[in-house]
This record gives sequence, structure tokens and C-alpha cells, in this order.
Amino acid sequence: MADPNLSGVLSGVLPFVIDAGPGRQAAIRGRLARMDDVVNGILGRHNYPDAMAKLAAEAVVLASCLASTMNYDGIFSLQAKGDGIVNTLLADVTTDGATRGYMSYDQDANLDHIDTDSNSSAPMMQLMGGGHLAFTVDQGKKGRYQGIVPIEAQAITDVALRYFRDSEQIDTALMLAADIQDDGWHATGLLLQRIPETGGNYDDVLPMSDVEEDIWHTACTMMATCERREMLDPALTPEMLVHRLFHELDARLLPWRMRRDECRCSSQRAEQIIASLSDDEKRDLANEHNQLVMSCEFCKSEWVWDVAPNNT
Repeated sequence: MADPNLSGVLSGVLPFVIDAGPGRQAAIRGRLARMDDVVNGILGRHNYPDAMAKLAAEAVVLASCLASTMNYDGIFSLQAKGDGIVNTLLADVTTDGATRGYMSYDQDANLDHIDTDSNSSAPMMQLMGGGHLAFTVDQGKKGRYQGIVPIEAQAITDVALRYFRDSEQIDTALMLAADIQDDGWHATGLLLQRIPETGGNYDDVLPMSDVEEDIWHTACTMMATCERREMLDPALTPEMLVHRLFHELDARLLPWRMRRDECRCSSQRAEQIIASLSDDEKRDLANEHNQLVMSCEFCKSEWVWDVAPNNT
């Protein structure tokens, strides 16, 4: 059952599954991510140009969708590196739903040639040039897994789809939509994946039966009818949108997974970093007012310490 208060939730992921008949349950898994609150919180702290802000929003939605398909205890991160105007793009999601995002870029770059069409995805390749996109699951002492794909498509959607096609070999359909409206940013993602019986990138993954093949193509066809305006319409809850698209396939809704705008920085962690510096290092890093300033690029929190001058 879906959360009865879903209509009041603006940031989270609604998982759902589509069965393939007797003897083969949950042949397709789906995710509908609605990330309006989180995206507005993240972008509200940064003065990104609109095309870059859209790319950051899409990255946050994509990370949230993908993280919700994995069973992990730690941090799932999406990180892109490029040689263009934007050199770093990062979004990550913890197991309990804390989400953050950030990008670094050349603030003096000319953006006149960048496509800013509100009816299309952000031009990732125009913004980032050549580079790569990495998906990482970091579980600390339990291990770390990373997959990498080159940035060789204009939209982050197509870059991600290439990763699933070439590396994971999991049939995947993906749509992302993000745009700023009068009441702020709206950002939604829709993901469908065929669930292989052996669970991943193995030689013995069983091919789809004729029934599964038909259901998969039907689900993808239904998904393709979804328009950007529907994905970005705040009046359409995730539950309503999933029902509108897939009710003929009897999509089963699973519990809503909350996402929240939350950084992992802390004054304690900042203190530990400062404590690891020698007095000379502190003075070298101090500003003209003999103050050492540390700021978080994600949430813009700032900490300031007074540094004793060298009187020798």
C-alpha cells in the first residue's frame, strides 16, 4: 500500500513492481522519484546558471532513483568529471535518505552557446565536455563498488542508460524532468528495470519469456506516453502518476521512501580537521585577519577560528 499521506510529500521515491503472471512475480521494478523540496533546498544555496541548475537537479533525481534500487548500508554517489565549463558534478544519498548535491564550474565561462530549452534535458555534454560518470556504493569496511561510463551523450539520461546497457546488462528505461516554475524547482524521475532472475551482470541471466517480453515492451510504451508537464505537475502525486501510466499492468505500490536535504558536514568534523594541522599550517592557511575559515561546498556552512600570529 502507498503512504496515505503521499499527497503531502514532495521529496522521496515511490517504488512499484509489475508482475509477469504465475511463477514469475515482480518481473519489472519501477521507481517514481519526486524531489522538489530537496532540489529547491540544494539549488537555493547556490547561484548556478539555469542550465547548470537543471543538470544538478537531474543528477539529484537520478541518484535518488538508483539508490532506491540497491540494498546497501552507507552512501550511494553519482559523480561526473569533465573538461568543460562544469568540471565536477556530484549527488549522493545515504541509506536513511539524506541527500545532497554540488557542482563546480568556471564562473568566467561564456554560456551564450549553451542550450537552455526548458522543454528538454540539460545539455550535459555541452556543459561538461569529455569526461566520465561514476556510480559508487560505499559501505565503509563492508566494501566499495564503482561503475564508470564515459560522457558521450548530450543528456545525463542517455549516459546512465549506456551504463546499464553495457556494464550492468539490465534492461532499463529512464526519464528525468527538471525545470524552474513560478513556485520554484520541480524535479521528477521515472525508472523501469527488468529484474533478471539471477540478479545482475552474469552470463546465465535467463532470457525473457514471451510473456515477460510483451509486458516489458508494454510498460516501456506506456512510460513513453508520459509528458514532461505531467512529471513536473505538483498536482499529480507520484501515486496518481504511476496509476495513470501503469494501471493496466496492475502495478503494485510499495512503501514510500523519504528523501531529505541534509549535508553530512559538522562542526565536530571541522574541528578534527583543524586539530590535525600544525600551528605553521594554520598560519599559512589563515586570511589577512589571522582567521582560518572553513566552508562546506555542499551546504555553505562556515566555521571560523582565530589563529595566533607568529611573533618570532
